[in-house]
Amino acid sequence: MVKAAGGGLILLASVGLAVTLGAELREHISLLYEIRQMLLDIAQEAGYCLLPMEEILENRLHPQNEILSRFCKTLGSTLREKGGCDGTILWQQEMERYQKKLQLDAAEREVLEHAGRAFFGKNTEENASNLALCLERLDYIIEEKRGEQKEKKRVAQTVSIMGGLMLIILLI
Repeated sequence: MVKAAGGGLILLASVGLAVTLGAELREHISLLYEIRQMLLDIAQEAGYCLLPMEEILENRLHPQNEILSRFCKTLGSTLREKGGCDGTILWQQEMERYQKKLQLDAAEREVLEHAGRAFFGKNTEENASNLALCLERLDYIIEEKRGEQKEKKRVAQTVSIMGGLMLIILLI
């Protein structure tokens, strides 16, 4: 009786692990979509409101993700403090600081570091072309991640459930 209960718990844990891994993959893709929306929101605010970037980042943007929200507020206050400093460099420094918190891989971080050029360039045409390039690259990364997600999810489910079943067999 105890072995059956233990086996049931192991099986339940392995199914829980599979579900958790799938949820983490979905959350990462949703984070990438939220980053994409944040970039569009920044560009839209900069184009329509004609406010300084510090004001836009600190007060006008409200990303749902808490880490992205802190990134915007921190970058805005840093820009305000260092008045004449190049915004692109500050953007890259903040992105390096927040990379681990956002759990970004190298390709995602590179795209987001270059996104700073889309907001701190020399003219609006250059900014628009840099933003279009960043969004195109980000869309490509999102599509890659979605393809990987299906495969990783299937593998994670299979491995965790089979591992749980093998552990049950070993314990019996």
